[in-house]
Amino acid sequence: MSEMTPTNGREKEERSENPLMEYVTGAPEAIVRKFSDPKFHKQVLWTTMSIVLALLVSAVILALAGYDPTVAFISLLIGALRQPDRIFMIATPLMLGGLSVAIAFRCGLFNIGAEGQMYVGALAAAVIGFSFSLPIVIHPLFCLIIAAICGGLYGLLPGLLKAYRGAHEVVTTMMLSYIAIAVTSWTVGDYGPWVDRTSSELVSQSPPLLPSALLPIIGGYYMHLGILIALIGVVASDFLINRTVLGYEMRAVGQNEKAAEYAGINPKKNITIALVISGVLAGLAGASDIMGNTGRFIPSWSPGYGWDGITVAVLGGNNPWGVFAGAIFFAALDVGGDAMNLAGIPPEIINVIQGLIVLFVAAPRVMEWLETRTIDFTSWMRSEENFPIAQFLGFLLSLVGIFISIGLITLLSGGFIVLISLAIVAIASLMAFSSFLSFKENTGQILVVLLIGWLITAVADLALGGVLIGGISAIMTLLVLIELILSRRDERMTQTEEMV
Repeated sequence: MSEMTPTNGREKEERSENPLMEYVTGAPEAIVRKFSDPKFHKQVLWTTMSIVLALLVSAVILALAGYDPTVAFISLLIGALRQPDRIFMIATPLMLGGLSVAIAFRCGLFNIGAEGQMYVGALAAAVIGFSFSLPIVIHPLFCLIIAAICGGLYGLLPGLLKAYRGAHEVVTTMMLSYIAIAVTSWTVGDYGPWVDRTSSELVSQSPPLLPSALLPIIGGYYMHLGILIALIGVVASDFLINRTVLGYEMRAVGQNEKAAEYAGINPKKNITIALVISGVLAGLAGASDIMGNTGRFIPSWSPGYGWDGITVAVLGGNNPWGVFAGAIFFAALDVGGDAMNLAGIPPEIINVIQGLIVLFVAAPRVMEWLETRTIDFTSWMRSEENFPIAQFLGFLLSLVGIFISIGLITLLSGGFIVLISLAIVAIASLMAFSSFLSFKENTGQILVVLLIGWLITAVADLALGGVLIGGISAIMTLLVLIELILSRRDERMTQTEEMV
């Protein structure tokens, strides 16, 4: 045993000197440790609850608009499952764009200019792709390298402005993004240097990329090699953030810039590097879609991958593997949304679902409070000898009131009084929901306000000739009145028991 001890020590030292090998060999153990982490469980629970709440609110809006939520969601699911290759095609730029935003987030920066950096990388890849004839393997690799360099250089400018002049990265990246979109679109416009004047298409565009520059299709009709590039980006980003000195320094700067500086870390250098890496990933996102999907540079080729990358990063908690899952989920929503449209459901509902998911995910304290209070409320109901009908009904009415009032506001086309009363109902429902979960004593007063709000809404809308909003409001008025009667009865019974 004594002879093996030095050898084991040397092997451990060699592994520690090679973080990449340590990352690869320790991957299974890291995965098990990650899945057993309570923080990971809580994050998954919050994300799942956010998605469920977003779908519930969307279902209410669809129902109030006269559409069948069941048909909509079944069309969404079937449409996504039928085209997995298209999901991965859309997920590729979303994944790289989400990583671009996530890397900057981990350094305390908000790179809102990923869209413009994608355009820069896309144009660079297109120019190399149609200007030079290179061997079939070297050509796409060269296009990707040039796209990454150009995207990184475009991220360098806001990085330097932030680090050495204190310019806010939100402003600089956004303005530079608009500049990039406009300039790159001009280059293939009617008077641009790279417009294809032989094309018969109505929209001006660049010449098509040479076949040797295109990324090959590896699955179905749409999935191309770019998905592997995106997966490599996920692994590389995770390794960078969690297993390198640079990643540690960027995280330290993101958590507390002053403390990191006192510890000997150079914040300016790390801020600049973070935005450069962010630009590199965004440039690769643009190049991968041009080389694997469109085959040429077209003005406004992106449907907003850079902006959607922000929501993907938020959904994934700025974790590379979370970004991977978030990109696939959002791509599935996009693909399923087309099937919903064919079923007669407005495709805008997909944007509503995405926005609601981000809204709920971006409020972790609200989700934590909701989780804790719901558990407490459920435990309290189970501990009661007699089922608390009044409290349970009030809880349901307040929860349903939130969804219905918000949905009715989105459908409202006129009537100032109806709008104000619905706003009051939404606020009162939210307060009642919080009051029931927190066991507060002012619940009865809130219910009176809720009753008055629903009553005014019903009377005002019916007076204006409305049927849907007025009818729903009348039903809710009756239910809230029943809840008030039951609550007062329970209060009197409690007072009688205390006197006895």
